[in-house]
Amino acid sequence: MKNIYLDKNSIKLKDKKKKQKDFFSLDKPLLIITVILIVLGLVFTYSSSAFDTMRFFKKQLIFDVIGIICMLILARFYTRLQEIIKPKYFLFVVWGLLIWALFSAEAAHVHRWIHLGPINIQPSEFAKLALIIFLSYFLSKKKDIPLNQKVLIVPFIYTVITVGLIAIGKDLGIPALIFFVATAVFFIAGAKIKWIGLVYSLAIPVIIEECFRHPYRIQRIITFLHPEKTIHGAGYQLAHSLYAIGSGGWFGKGLGASELKLEFLPAAHTDFIFAIFCEEVGLIGAFILIMLFVFLLIRGLIIARSTENRFHSYLAAGITLCLCLQAFINMLVVAGGVPTKGLPLPFFSYGGSSVIITLAMMGILMNLAAQKKKSIDLQDIK
Repeated sequence: MKNIYLDKNSIKLKDKKKKQKDFFSLDKPLLIITVILIVLGLVFTYSSSAFDTMRFFKKQLIFDVIGIICMLILARFYTRLQEIIKPKYFLFVVWGLLIWALFSAEAAHVHRWIHLGPINIQPSEFAKLALIIFLSYFLSKKKDIPLNQKVLIVPFIYTVITVGLIAIGKDLGIPALIFFVATAVFFIAGAKIKWIGLVYSLAIPVIIEECFRHPYRIQRIITFLHPEKTIHGAGYQLAHSLYAIGSGGWFGKGLGASELKLEFLPAAHTDFIFAIFCEEVGLIGAFILIMLFVFLLIRGLIIARSTENRFHSYLAAGITLCLCLQAFINMLVVAGGVPTKGLPLPFFSYGGSSVIITLAMMGILMNLAAQKKKSIDLQDIK
């Protein structure tokens, strides 16, 4: 009997060690989606910029390598790092970077980048992640949110400061995305619909004022409503984006066969890369890409719903919504569904800060998926 008891304990110990070893194994659905999106992103960065001596492709490849390294590190160590780096301090550092960007040299009439020699850093990309982490951590500590909505005032102030610092640099796309994701996290944490409505009622006048303060934003709305009437002016980019999408048909012209990328479509390798994607692989390819982001959305929300840790649950939901909403908004902009905004397409658009933060978010999501797995394994052991 004693030997049987020892054998059972030995088996349990081996199982426990095996499960602890598998604890940081990457979530297969997330890994598959990530690999497919990275590969597609590189293929179409090459295709959309090959005429420019492959300069953008080579840089994007470097950005992806750095991003993958960050993703793997965070997938393995994020929960340990969060114990060392407090979310509030991370957010404060990002605020400092945003202020730094405001005093940096202007580029394309905006203050969005910090220029460090050959390296350009876009702090607003880091702000997305920093605010989501902070809100998730702060709200997870408040258990009485449905009964006491006043506790939402402090995180709302932090949100307004973050959004305001980005908006001052003449950027409305990322602030709008951050604001929407933040209110979604508030709602998930227990904020009432009427509180969310009040927040948006306060935000709408600010958005209207910002539009009228900068005439080019009004012009973008006019272009969105009547792109054909402004084709030789402000509507040039949107009109040629629609030409690219329409000319792709059902199955596209073939990889590398885009004609609009030949200096007819501005920013073909950045915010409007989806137009080149549609031109070369057609409506069927566009549908497949959309479904990849839908699968990412579903998988991320499943991870958020199944974890017992509220901080991890809010964080997984916030990251998933941020990545997927950004992708859907970018596609709508390119297809003329909403007014033009400077939002990159995750995994695809050229840009170091965007690529690295996107992959960092995926690494954190993979880590949270592993935490969920560990919780299940420990229950099995018990």
